[in-house]
Amino acid sequence: MLWGLLALAIPIIVHLFNFRRHKLVYFSNTAVLRNIQQENAKTRKLKYLVTLLLRCLFIAALVLAFAFPYHPEKQLNVNTSDNLIGIYIDNSMSMKGQSQRTTLIEDARQSARDLVHKLNPSNRYLLMTNSFEIQNEYPMNQEEMLDQLDRMNPDGTPVPMGEVIDRFEMLAKQHGFSTSTLFVYSDFQENTFDLSSAKADTAMQVVVVPMLPEFTSNIFVDSVWLASPIVQMGLTNDLMVRVVNQGDKEVKGLPVNFMMNGATVASTTVDLEKNGSAEVAMQFVTESNGMQRCSVSLMDHPITFDDVYDFVISAKPSLSIVELGSEVSSCSLLFEDDEQFRYTLMEPSRFDLGTISQAQLLIVNESAAMNETLQQTLLDAVSEGASLMVFPSMDDPKNNAYLYQKLGLTLMETDTNSTSVEDLALQHAFFGDMILDLPQHPDLPKVKQHIHMKSNGIASPLLTLQNADSFLLMETVGKGQAFVMATALNPDWSDLADNALFVPMMVKAAFMGGKMGRLSYTIGTDKMLVLSDLNLEGDRQFLFANADRSFELMPASEIRNGKVYLYLNDNLPAAGFYDLLVNDTLNRVTAWNESRIESKMVFADRNDIEPQFKKAGFNVAAVLDTSDFATADLVEAMAHQSSQWKLFALIALLALLGEIAVLRFWK
Repeated sequence: MLWGLLALAIPIIVHLFNFRRHKLVYFSNTAVLRNIQQENAKTRKLKYLVTLLLRCLFIAALVLAFAFPYHPEKQLNVNTSDNLIGIYIDNSMSMKGQSQRTTLIEDARQSARDLVHKLNPSNRYLLMTNSFEIQNEYPMNQEEMLDQLDRMNPDGTPVPMGEVIDRFEMLAKQHGFSTSTLFVYSDFQENTFDLSSAKADTAMQVVVVPMLPEFTSNIFVDSVWLASPIVQMGLTNDLMVRVVNQGDKEVKGLPVNFMMNGATVASTTVDLEKNGSAEVAMQFVTESNGMQRCSVSLMDHPITFDDVYDFVISAKPSLSIVELGSEVSSCSLLFEDDEQFRYTLMEPSRFDLGTISQAQLLIVNESAAMNETLQQTLLDAVSEGASLMVFPSMDDPKNNAYLYQKLGLTLMETDTNSTSVEDLALQHAFFGDMILDLPQHPDLPKVKQHIHMKSNGIASPLLTLQNADSFLLMETVGKGQAFVMATALNPDWSDLADNALFVPMMVKAAFMGGKMGRLSYTIGTDKMLVLSDLNLEGDRQFLFANADRSFELMPASEIRNGKVYLYLNDNLPAAGFYDLLVNDTLNRVTAWNESRIESKMVFADRNDIEPQFKKAGFNVAAVLDTSDFATADLVEAMAHQSSQWKLFALIALLALLGEIAVLRFWK
């Protein structure tokens, strides 16, 4: 394009030679010339000179604009022997979105191949993905790099971009390269485009290649949970499903299916507002005990990785009830002979940690005197999801003070005045499905003596006495609930054990302590599993495997505080169900889903990508398109992406306007 500067000769020639023919005008009287305004010769020459300069400036600026100038310091170090070339392809699920031709990840793969083909064959490469595959993280030649691009795993978990860049910088230094150039192929989702933790290296150049999806709307299953933590064979339960519409159009009547062990057990439809969400309830009944492989699904195209949510429901044959005390209480009459419950009376001085950790309901009766170790063990069990029901000691109401203290309660004096329960917190969820209708004069528990309890305000009063003292308090502790009574079950204290309220109250507390464990896990996020129900005696070998045993993973393990901790150092290959085997025997089934971080199709604006890299301290050499690597060399591609041409185009426009102003207004 610079050959166009030869056009500067045109205005110069026009100004040097006057090509206009002079016209001879005859005047009969020279006095007419007095009426002609004479122009100063110097002024006229200056006007012509200014016009000439403006015309030359217009032509020169226009030619330079079409030549696409760019900063010379942005020259890439791609063909030097001590420079490492890294190609980062974001292989997270959002890159499976539709592009103009195929998918974003396939476009990125082909563009990277074009890039490697056009560079010097002597270069050395690293292939970076979210999977952090070891076989890609050593300096490769051109042929090896092309082969690894073909073999690249397209299913990676979302990783903050800063972590990937830090890893590349570390590998470049580890392999002894003084400079490096990283080509970044990504859709730059806002949820993962995070450079806050990255440490910028001035010896590294960054070339950004944004991938723009054709569709930015998505409907997905966000999460599922059970209305009741207790799942038993033959009992009705509700599965709650949250569906999200990440799009600018409302959706009516979208089918949602619930499958258990390969069979459909429930289905419904959901209406979704644009950029909204909805929760639906799906009722089900399990026909067998044990672990049930379940999934909730919907149909949505073209983004499908989040249309299915897998989870495992464990149907328990019975609930474990552990009562701590030196003497039996009325609770044994309620739970001991019921097949739905496994009742155990445990002496506090000889407690079994394994039995306590597996209990759904822990009861501290009026005869229990516990040391601080046992009291803390009960609190730990509650924090893991169990329910705890505490009755005050008859011998010394201030027994188990450590437990009350941790629950934020202070026991005051004993009130021996007879009273009764007057108020029930019917609006509380505890009574939501217990009491459908309360008669006008209900028969509520009569109390002969009770303990004044002072609360720090965290506990919720469920039952209140006539004198406004709390009779039953409930407090959330971790994943579980702790219930504290102000009176004992002994008839000398109250008639609570004989009242109609006692049975549903205790059963509801037991069902709230489901301790059902995790329904599912998230690939790439959950790296540790905690098992609290294993026999710790002898040697154990753990193995994760899919149903057909085509994939097996042996996790690292350790035992702490009576629990087994499993560590997954490698990600599972895909969403689905994986069996956990202990010594080749099935221990449990686990369900794994892709992260929903990338389900929200919100991307960084192309114009904001380079400023964010520069704000983090990175040397951004260029922001290119995938087509640049197929149709031009890198220098030309960088020049066309430079914004310097805009400056020269503006100068050309100003020169043209200046020329018009001179010719029109300079008289």
